[in-house]
Amino acid sequence: MNLLPGRVLDVGALVDVAVAKTQYSRSIVAHCIYRGGGICVPSTALAAVLSISPFATQLELFELISDEAVKVDDFTNGKVGDIADILDGSRDVIAGHVVWCSRFTNWPVLTDRAAELKTFDPYVQTDSLV
Repeated sequence: MNLLPGRVLDVGALVDVAVAKTQYSRSIVAHCIYRGGGICVPSTALAAVLSISPFATQLELFELISDEAVKVDDFTNGKVGDIADILDGSRDVIAGHVVWCSRFTNWPVLTDRAAELKTFDPYVQTDSLV
């Protein structure tokens, strides 16, 4: 496991944290927060999860993002060009935003789709849920 102080959470990780599918994601999040690191949640990933989540799951996510160690990274005009470069013709804006956040924070992505993310950046660090 990578010992960097934080993680970027993608869609799979957010779902995993919210519904406690595994204890791994929740323990990684707790470890990052309590060790003085942080969690980065791309707003595009959060929106995707909220759009398909029942109310109880949404409450779990709102509790997560209300922690001061958790930063929701917005999708602003200043990043659009960089994310478009990452996408290189793909329409997977969420993956592009996740990779951008990983590059910006220098934190691994907690994910269930590491191979897909590496197609956008072979050097992106990942922490696999599976």
